[in-house]
Amino acid sequence: MTKKISPPRIDDLSRRAFSKSAGLVGTSALAPAMFYRRAHAQASRHVIVIGAGLSGFNAALNLEVLGFDVTVLEARERVGGRVFTLSDHPEMPEGGGSEIGPMYARILSMVERFGLDLEPWQIRGLDFALNIGGKNIAAKDWAESPLNPLPDGQRSVPPFALPSLFMPRESGLAELDSWLESPWPSKDISLHEHYVRAGANAAALRYLQLAAQADDLKTESFHWALRKARASQFELTGAPFKLVVGGMSRVPQGMAGALKGDVRLGAAVAAVSQSDRGVTVTLQGGERVEGAFAVCATPLTTLQSIAFDPPLPELQAAAVSAIPYGQATSIYLQVVEPFWEVDGLGSSLWSDGPVGRAYNWATPNGKYIWVFLNGLVNFPLRSWSDADIMAYTLRELTALRPSMAGRVKPIAVRNWSGDPWARGTYAYRAPRQIETYGNVASEPHGRIYFAGEHTAVLQQGMEGAMESGERAAFDLFEHA
Repeated sequence: MTKKISPPRIDDLSRRAFSKSAGLVGTSALAPAMFYRRAHAQASRHVIVIGAGLSGFNAALNLEVLGFDVTVLEARERVGGRVFTLSDHPEMPEGGGSEIGPMYARILSMVERFGLDLEPWQIRGLDFALNIGGKNIAAKDWAESPLNPLPDGQRSVPPFALPSLFMPRESGLAELDSWLESPWPSKDISLHEHYVRAGANAAALRYLQLAAQADDLKTESFHWALRKARASQFELTGAPFKLVVGGMSRVPQGMAGALKGDVRLGAAVAAVSQSDRGVTVTLQGGERVEGAFAVCATPLTTLQSIAFDPPLPELQAAAVSAIPYGQATSIYLQVVEPFWEVDGLGSSLWSDGPVGRAYNWATPNGKYIWVFLNGLVNFPLRSWSDADIMAYTLRELTALRPSMAGRVKPIAVRNWSGDPWARGTYAYRAPRQIETYGNVASEPHGRIYFAGEHTAVLQQGMEGAMESGERAAFDLFEHA
């Protein structure tokens, strides 16, 4: 079924103005217009974009600017992918990506285009209580606490800040894309090996594990962590990260409505085949959609279930199968009464127990407790129902912090590990995978192109997704 998504009310922009605002990259200010004239002079081509997240929509919008006709296929009954504002729940919690960095040029251009408002992200005001071994203390008491198992020289650093202690101050990567330069340094070891070399004892390693994407520090690359640190350094302009008033989902919703082509929801893809003349995308119900090209903008976890004919090249197929994703579940609770005034501790909680982190979160749309369970803490919950996850979280939280009993109530659960179209949060790299695979997951396969945050080179997160869609569109255009 075809569903055309209605956009927010916005003023129409000329193609050239859109080219500038969407972040089309050229060698001069005139390059986007030059590209458009060249594409417009060619015969129109139909491109099928698989995935209605930020990467898919940015690919689709750029392709339309470049003269292509586009159809977007999305397995879910909503757009946005891993951007998901729970707008039908109290306090409108953000279920996925939401924080917009000051250097997120492509995201910010869409915010401006759709006339959306931003407010600063209030993360620096968090006041933590610590729960160590089942006992609560104030974060300010950590350095002198008998619960602190860290050696002298490390005791003053709270457990949630330990990555900043053990990671180097400088990434050693000269440019944003230096992480892909060969030869690779000996730094493509595991995070576990790096932390041990840097002086982390067993207790510190346990705390550091709670900040890792991987279930085991031995399976996450230190070189990948340096790449993330270099991208984060690029964002440190002194300006705050920001949130969209009304929810981050308004951005992909606006992008969907700005497309001239159709956005088809509930259209899960089973197979993609190609010939010299074009591509055929087969949906799970058997329907076939024909086009000249395809852009796959799904997570690798979803791409693994799509059959390609001819098959992907051996190295690319190996990368699709092997590159791992972080695992996480978010639980949102409404504050009925300020429990922190009852026990005199901070309103947020960091624990080395079964519930990980609980943030007293404030957004432009509402305030709530965000419980974030990732890695090993998340492991037992991955196949549970939302009701069981909520019951478990409330039970464990109130056991750790009795003042919460009766003073919070359920809002919602967002289990990305159990989401069939995500099966995780976002991609990372295991040791030696950067050297082995490089960025082969982004390479075209005949008439099929690839986008998604896992293929981004310069930035990460939502802006990385936007970057990848732009790159895929230009790759397709250059070879069409």
